[in-house]
This record gives sequence, structure tokens and C-alpha cells, in this order.
Amino acid sequence: NQLMQGTKVFAQGMMAERKAAAGGGGGRALSEERKNASDAGVIQFAGCRDDQTSADASIGGQVTGAMSWALMTSLSQCHNKTTYEALLESVRKLLAGKYSQVPQMSTGRPVDLSSPFML
Repeated sequence: NQLMQGTKVFAQGMMAERKAAAGGGGGRALSEERKNASDAGVIQFAGCRDDQTSADASIGGQVTGAMSWALMTSLSQCHNKTTYEALLESVRKLLAGKYSQVPQMSTGRPVDLSSPFML
């Protein structure tokens, strides 16, 4: 329910922004604060920093993304019982020395990184 509410707010904001940009009547400009806010509990893992490129890899004869492989390996090793901070650290360690990319994590609102990782 909270996810659907966040999706609805996001969609409404995008439609209003498009109307305002196109000069459409009735479109309201969104404040910068609202554009950058999120009502949803969104946590994103990215394969690299914005100034890097995520690598494709061939691992064990399977074509995959390097970060995808590291994330799945980390989750498997911890048996899905870890914190957000420990998971990110594990993914970074698996890629260090093999790839130049540095995986990142971002959130839609403040998150306690020591809290248990949940899908």
C-alpha cells in the first residue's frame, strides 16, 4: 500500500511537471524540495559511481554484470542475513582489484545502514 501510494505521488508529480514544462494550462510547478523527496522506502544499489562504467563479466561461463554477480555472491555467503552496510562492503570487496567500479547505495530517505537488509 505504501509503495503504491509513493508510485501514485511520483506519477502525479511527473505529469504536473510535464504540463508545466509544456506550458499546459493548470500544470503546477513542483518545488525543488518536493521533486527530491520520496514517500517510499526506496533503496538502490548501483554498479558504480556516476563517473564510472559498470563492467560486464563472464564468470563461471555465465555472462553477467560484475556487480550483479558480486551482489548475488554476497547474499548467498551471508545466507540473506546481513546489514545494508555489511552487504555494500562485501560487494565492494568482491569487486576490488578485479574491476575499477565502486558499487554505490542510495536511498529515498534516511536509512539506518546498520539495520538488517531486507528484500
